Amino acid sequence: MSTQVLLELPDDIYRQVKRVAAHTQQAVADVLLDSIARSFAPFPIDPRRAEMSRNGEAFVAMHPALMKEYLGQTVAIWEGRLVDADVDPVALLQRVRQNYPNRVVLRRKVEQQPERQLQIRHPRNFF
Repeated sequence: MSTQVLLELPDDIYRQVKRVAAHTQQAVADVLLDSIARSFAPFPIDPRRAEMSRNGEAFVAMHPALMKEYLGQTVAIWEGRLVDADVDPVALLQRVRQNYPNRVVLRRKVEQQPERQLQIRHPRNFF
């Protein structure tokens, strides 16, 4: 089953789609449908996602204690436990890869706040 939609495109977008359609020898409608379908394709979910989340939650729970001893260092958390720390994140990564191969180990820098707050600005919001 499908639904027909009438869509009004800005001229510059239409020209771009038309060029892609000509280059790929497809109809404009097919190029648009393909682009829309790809934008709604499901993202793959790592089967170890729950383990990743548990390590992240453990980091947040341990953060006050970590700040006292490891502020500015990168720590490694595996199965909810602190397993290593280093001021050099590359050296820590190398040890984690050697000591915990194919394991989900969280590596995160200990900072004042347990989690960074990201602020994403959109050009439309500047005016």
